[in-house]
Amino acid sequence: MHIKADTLDDAMRKLFPRIIAEGKQVTSTRGRSREIVSTLIEIRLPRARLSRSETRGKAFSSLGELCWYLAGTDRLDFIAYYIPQYVGESDDGKTLYGAYGPRLLAHNGINQIANVIALLREKPTSRRAVIQLFDAQDLVERHTEIPCTTTLQFLLRDGRVDLVVTMRSNDAYLGLPHDTFCFTMLQEIVARSIGAELGIYRHFAASMHIYEGEEEDKNYIKKAELYLNEAVQLFWKGQRHKLFAV
Repeated sequence: MHIKADTLDDAMRKLFPRIIAEGKQVTSTRGRSREIVSTLIEIRLPRARLSRSETRGKAFSSLGELCWYLAGTDRLDFIAYYIPQYVGESDDGKTLYGAYGPRLLAHNGINQIANVIALLREKPTSRRAVIQLFDAQDLVERHTEIPCTTTLQFLLRDGRVDLVVTMRSNDAYLGLPHDTFCFTMLQEIVARSIGAELGIYRHFAASMHIYEGEEEDKNYIKKAELYLNEAVQLFWKGQRHKLFAV
């Protein structure tokens, strides 16, 4: 599936109905979900990274997660303040094995963000500006959670930085809004650091899914349907916007 959209909301309003209608039932570690295999989403205006809806406009938790990344820490208490659901993903009640911050800023002693910025300054057309989050070691031991994101690749083309994110697994309802916010912010940080403009954000997931738990508060299919029926502020090119109800 290939979805092209201007904003995050535009993308989710195209994506959710397809998963609900066409997704195949799959039971995984986290329970039953509806899944579409191989989904590519292109967002042409990455600064429209925050949903303008009541249910998915998670500015508080999105900013908290971004700060957690940039702090380079795996501390549970840091992120649990913003996203309490992380408490159930800790092995020891203190840290998160799959935390992105240490992998971004100190992966095997390497600051991958700084590396990418330095590389693009030296060789603007390089195809090697890749950040690796998933590691071979993640499959050696058993952990409650391991990174869903595999790589982030930054491409400087025509004075703009594009970002291509690849994910082994992506929760479309809960995870996608946070992932898009945090990764497009990293995209903008890299772009500004090398004096470039912001390009297109591309987000590929091998498994794009929505969980349909038996408990009411965990049936995200129903929550996705509520989102689709919600009035939202849609962002248009330039400064224009209007209220739009589906």
